[in-house]
Amino acid sequence: MIELHGWVTIRGTYKVTFEEDNEDILIDNIKKEIENLSWFKPQVKALNGDCFLEFTIFANRQNPQTEEVFKLYKKIGELACGSYGLIYLYDDEAVGRENQFQVFSLSRGSIKEHIDSYLSPIIPTIEDAE
Repeated sequence: MIELHGWVTIRGTYKVTFEEDNEDILIDNIKKEIENLSWFKPQVKALNGDCFLEFTIFANRQNPQTEEVFKLYKKIGELACGSYGLIYLYDDEAVGRENQFQVFSLSRGSIKEHIDSYLSPIIPTIEDAE
């Protein structure tokens, strides 16, 4: 079983200032990347002047949709190096990680994997062993 939750705030740079003209071009480029995906089609949303993506996937196992989540995450890091966010992934078929969430952070253009200390180990933190 796959349970995946994620979000990313889209920013062109990690510097404080940001030019609106460049923001429109950047968001258009990210929307084009989403259009080129076959399975994963999140919508870019905007609130209070910030653009972002948020998404949740439940699936029986890893599939093209879950693979495209990471493909898009990587591409956003390349196009908009100031973007940041998290992906929480539970994959009960991940060898050695069957009882834990995997956490992936995006910041300064790169994705890093982290050990989850909030919801893992799933048994007994979330579920009983029985």
